[in-house]
Amino acid sequence: MGSMSLYLFNIVLLSSLILLSNGQKEYENHHNTEQMFDVLDRVHAKCPEITYIYDLPLKSVEKRPLRVIVFSDNPKHHESLEPELKYVGNMHGNEIVGRELLLQLAEYLCEEYKNGNQAIQKLVDNTRIHLMPSMNPDGWEIAAQYAWNTTKPDQYKDIETMLKEQGATDWTVGRTNANGVDLNRNFPNLDEFIYKYNQRANHRNNHLDLETFVALTEGKDCHDQTYQVETLTVAFWIMQNPFVLSANLHNGDLVANYPYDDSANHLRMYSPSPDDTLFQQLAESYSHANTNMESPKKPCGTDVFPDGITNGAAWYPVCGGMQDFNYLASNSFELTLELGCQKFPPGKNLANLWNENKRALINFMWQTHLGIKGLIDDEEGEPIFNASIKVYQLINNNWEYIDHDVTSNSNGDYYRLLVDGTYAIQVKKPGYESQTRHITVHNKEYQTDAHRYDFTLQTVSSEEDNLRRMLRKFMD
Repeated sequence: MGSMSLYLFNIVLLSSLILLSNGQKEYENHHNTEQMFDVLDRVHAKCPEITYIYDLPLKSVEKRPLRVIVFSDNPKHHESLEPELKYVGNMHGNEIVGRELLLQLAEYLCEEYKNGNQAIQKLVDNTRIHLMPSMNPDGWEIAAQYAWNTTKPDQYKDIETMLKEQGATDWTVGRTNANGVDLNRNFPNLDEFIYKYNQRANHRNNHLDLETFVALTEGKDCHDQTYQVETLTVAFWIMQNPFVLSANLHNGDLVANYPYDDSANHLRMYSPSPDDTLFQQLAESYSHANTNMESPKKPCGTDVFPDGITNGAAWYPVCGGMQDFNYLASNSFELTLELGCQKFPPGKNLANLWNENKRALINFMWQTHLGIKGLIDDEEGEPIFNASIKVYQLINNNWEYIDHDVTSNSNGDYYRLLVDGTYAIQVKKPGYESQTRHITVHNKEYQTDAHRYDFTLQTVSSEEDNLRRMLRKFMD
């Protein structure tokens, strides 16, 4: 190599090391609300073609925005046959790892997309990804300020240095919102309805919209707390968007938690949802990509979680949680991810936490493409909204109904996450002939082409429809 070439090589290498060092230093620091928004703005400025930033309609109690950054090849709009995923961090204000990981994830997706990482490009181009770093920005500010106020005078030069070196050690301050309400106990208790409905031969098993509105109009959650503004705006966000998969990022242990979070009698016991096998696979998709979470050891010195996963109510029952609300009020299948033993660890530990979780965060996003998808329309080619997609699985030569339907979106597209197996898929909509197809699902790793099955439904005459309604009413 000539002297000039060697000189240029050294300049490039030195510049790269400086940039790397600056990036590492930034992610040794926690981000307050303003700094968090600055990161999102910077990512959008770097990758304007594949990102979009929006705020939920209502702000927090202390008037801070609940901000989301979207990644997709068409980030502003839902595209037919492109599933949507969301990550929500910092629901408990003093549990901050999810908040910081989502900021780093946003930077990572942008940089890797621009650098030509084909896997990331494929994921972003075929998925609409919503990242909300903080659902409870007020709680974060309360936790950070309390830690600073209770630090010995002159121990650190400023609050940023204190958070970098020691984090916040109090286990409870900042957990709730500014009104002192735990947001993960503040959602409508739809588990109560579904456990009652399960006693009936024919019952609603999804999109419990009416039950949600009844609960909200009553004004109090199952802990006798008023519904909070953060809860309300997130609940309607969940119900109004075509999310397929979701995760809620917490701290305090190291495990992937799946529904149901509450049991029929509110006691600690295994409480499987109709999609229990699927949820276990989704949970393992995260835990098996996180070496520490998958470990059979007691990571936080308390509970042991085989394979790093647990049913929520088997661990401890939660009434009014966001995880079960997703499953029962929308098409979204949500997990709760506990990402570490410390709730507000020192900033200097954040780089290691990112390295531990990066592969798992990406791997979980690929699961958005499991199972089947398709379009549902009528004889004229018009999309059918709110058609029910019912699933029967062939097990030991018997067709077993998975008692949780999903529904089609306004443009007629649908998505149904499924594990490998043989299924009968039935599509139903009042006023139309139902249609059934028998299929086999074989998922592939890192696929973005879920099996596609379209349905065209034939309308029925008004007389025939009335007769069917009468028969259905009689049978019920």
